[in-house]
Amino acid sequence: MTIPKRELLVGNPQQKVQAKSPSIDTVMKELAAIQQQGPRKYCILGTRHCSFLHQQIIELLAYALVLSGNHVYTSGNIGTNAATIRGALRAERPDLLTVFLPQSLKKQPPESQELLEQVEDIIEMSENDDLQLDAASRLCNSLLLTKTTQLVAFAFHHSNTVIEATAEAQSLEMIVTLLYLD
Repeated sequence: MTIPKRELLVGNPQQKVQAKSPSIDTVMKELAAIQQQGPRKYCILGTRHCSFLHQQIIELLAYALVLSGNHVYTSGNIGTNAATIRGALRAERPDLLTVFLPQSLKKQPPESQELLEQVEDIIEMSENDDLQLDAASRLCNSLLLTKTTQLVAFAFHHSNTVIEATAEAQSLEMIVTLLYLD
């Protein structure tokens, strides 16, 4: 028995995309941040849909940042943001945690409201109550970025709102760490 030969159609090979070289200003800013002694202002954002393991890792990160004297800013929803809040609260330095809500507290899910009762510094953006959550979140993320110097983001490749925030942070020349969960 012989196997018939046929021509394989594989299309064009993928082309290597040339990464844009970072500017000297960007490199210098990153080096200065590495050498900087003292606390920083971190924004931690991410998807609402993350596994328990990912939440534990995020919680540990927020805990370590606050224990190190860094101020952590986040939003108030479930998933990444709730893990950030739990970790920061566990460090027992409520003065180093600020939570911006994309809408008023009453618009947050019940499980978030229960956690947020423990947070001392909450900024509600009740002017966004009439907006869809994704639009309100984009506005909230933009405001968070103006208050911080570094962004740590947790996203899936289809997490558009979080990925948009990382692009905005890069345009503001912030130090950005984006971790993909998929």
